[in-house]
Amino acid sequence: MTAFRIDYLADCPQHLALVAAWQQAEFGYLNPAITLEQREARLRESLQGGGLPLTLVAVSDDGVPCGAATLLPRTITHPHLTPWLSTVVVPRACRGRGIASALSLRIASEAARLGFPTIYLFTPHNASLYRRAGWATIEMAELNGAPITIMARSTSV
Repeated sequence: MTAFRIDYLADCPQHLALVAAWQQAEFGYLNPAITLEQREARLRESLQGGGLPLTLVAVSDDGVPCGAATLLPRTITHPHLTPWLSTVVVPRACRGRGIASALSLRIASEAARLGFPTIYLFTPHNASLYRRAGWATIEMAELNGAPITIMARSTSV
């Protein structure tokens, strides 16, 4: 699989449970109180494209989901900043193909379309990937004992 497209999760809701499972496996340690069922409920809230929250899914040309990302109005670390690129997840077998970068750029484009001049994220281990895509570190922090990098990016870049 080399080619993929990016769709709104609202247009392919059959992938919601899989995306929730990916998120739980990849990021559950950052907030262990959140259950898989809660992740699914949060994703159901993002089944739209006209506002926040919204979730995008990368889908291979043969219809297999290969990544996802969400645009949220707030996050637990900095509730005064908005919006947030959240839970970018690409299964291990699909990594190294530019999917995470494409998702982050498309989320920035969605934020611009919704009128936001800046978008934020935090990452426990992928700051270099985001730096290559135009993100800048604004702070180092900690979340439930894990070091995280807080980053920002203009949506007009």
